[in-house]
Amino acid sequence: MMRYIIPILFLFAAAATTLAQVVYEPQILILAPNKIKYDKVFTKEIQAKKNDLKQYSNEKLARAGESQNLKNIDTNIRITTQSEYKFYSSLDYFKFTSVIAHEYLMYRFYERFPNLLIRLKDAKSSGTIRELRKQSTLEHLQYVVNIPSIELYKSNTISYAKITVQLYDNATDSILIDKKYIGDWSNPGFEFACPDSSVDCALNNAMLQALSEIVYTIGLHSPTLKRQRQLAQERFDKLVYTYLPQPFDTLALSRIISPLDTTINLTHVFQSFFSPDSGKFVSFFLLNTASQDIKLLQNNLQDKSVNFITSKKIGDEGYFEDIPQRYAYIVKGVKYNGKWYYKKAYATYFAAANEEEGKQKFFSNILSFDFFKENTAEYSTDFWEERFFKKIVDLRKDPDWDKYGQSMWKSRERENRPYIGMYDVVVSEQRKELEEQLDAREHDFYNRYLKPLVLSANAQDTFKFEPLTKSPNDFLLIHPANFSTVLSPVNVHQNGNSIYIRYFVFIQQSDSTYLRYEWKYLKPTDFKITEFGLNFTEQINSLTEWDYSYDYVEDEKFWNDYVLAKSGDSYLYLTEIK
Repeated sequence: MMRYIIPILFLFAAAATTLAQVVYEPQILILAPNKIKYDKVFTKEIQAKKNDLKQYSNEKLARAGESQNLKNIDTNIRITTQSEYKFYSSLDYFKFTSVIAHEYLMYRFYERFPNLLIRLKDAKSSGTIRELRKQSTLEHLQYVVNIPSIELYKSNTISYAKITVQLYDNATDSILIDKKYIGDWSNPGFEFACPDSSVDCALNNAMLQALSEIVYTIGLHSPTLKRQRQLAQERFDKLVYTYLPQPFDTLALSRIISPLDTTINLTHVFQSFFSPDSGKFVSFFLLNTASQDIKLLQNNLQDKSVNFITSKKIGDEGYFEDIPQRYAYIVKGVKYNGKWYYKKAYATYFAAANEEEGKQKFFSNILSFDFFKENTAEYSTDFWEERFFKKIVDLRKDPDWDKYGQSMWKSRERENRPYIGMYDVVVSEQRKELEEQLDAREHDFYNRYLKPLVLSANAQDTFKFEPLTKSPNDFLLIHPANFSTVLSPVNVHQNGNSIYIRYFVFIQQSDSTYLRYEWKYLKPTDFKITEFGLNFTEQINSLTEWDYSYDYVEDEKFWNDYVLAKSGDSYLYLTEIK
């Protein structure tokens, strides 16, 4: 039937703690289907499902013994899992519908309600309120999900399932849902994926409708969610009626944000405030834009990335042709070593009935960045130090470093290393400045030192010096951040073919000029020809860590032991070029 959403025991065991939960929410009892009716045409298909179902049931029951040994499972999860195993002992094809309900409701509720309690029970009910009340009271659970009937039938050669589903609430002693849900045999995909044109799909489609309504209804009646909705409204009102109207100092912003920055227009700022120590600020901007489509938006160079929020779905007509016209963004800044660093972020296009509604909508985004203290509508000074103003962390201290450090995080850790503990706003700007400085210095170095060497060699007819990559004049420069030593591998061509690599080294002198050398440590013919050009990374990585993403190489051992090593006053691997 439904693709098995989660191996409940092991998924929740991993997330559980040893702390006992006193109040469970939501508390749900799921009963077995009562009346079953199906046309004879389905008999063969249902019989064929039994072997698969029996194997699945046996696998689950085999884990039952293991669950007794997992002492760190919370009580509610242990009760839930044990009820599941007990239900499997008498499982049949139609009872699996209850299993679907159990796994799906666990899946949907667990993230928001880790103290949930959802049990299966191999008991049936015709659906009277008296019977449902009895089951609820007997098991001490607030809600009862009941399936009074399941019917399978054919209509115009298409298979359908008609399932009656009820949701009883003991708190109000009432049946909140009592409906028939009809599903056809098309594959709904995702958690309810199934073989197309099968009975499984018909049952899954019907149950998906029922379970979605159950989730919504229980959420609507949840005391926790009611409190959360109330708190959300209190926070929104506090933002809109207390913080949004507050006066702010535009002049202070004008001293920070450069008038040359054409991506930010101070005439559009509608709110701004500074941290208590005046060392940080956040400002909100809003304007109304002209009508545009996705092509015009892509040609807009003022934002590297942008969100747009629309009521249309991506497949709807006009989704890419009608971009909402309210445009808003945030500018946040940090003062570091006496200098202000700022960053434009969260550029968004969205719809609003008027300018005031647009301000309220966009300003309320600050709620997602811990502007208020937990579970209150009281302003939190932690806002200035938490999610909104992040600092660069030392990934080597992350608990998952051993798992991801040498693969996914390796490059990021290297790039972050000089900036650990600094605000990301500052780091982002400093990286940009460093890149510009490196680009300018590399350009100057190439023109003054490497280019004359290349032109001199290329003036001869025998050999030609070219970059390793296929980009013309894009000669590779490997160096520490201070440019004290520069290594440049050069592709030597003869008759249009790559013959070998010559490694030139330039060493800075006390007067800031450079002397030229040829480096002999690496083998000149040890390279690979790729679609992008010559690749010598295997050779150089035998000595240091390097790839084309490195801005510079700060490896003293590499420079001192393999490039600049000396015996007395003579270099071991360098020959001066006169």
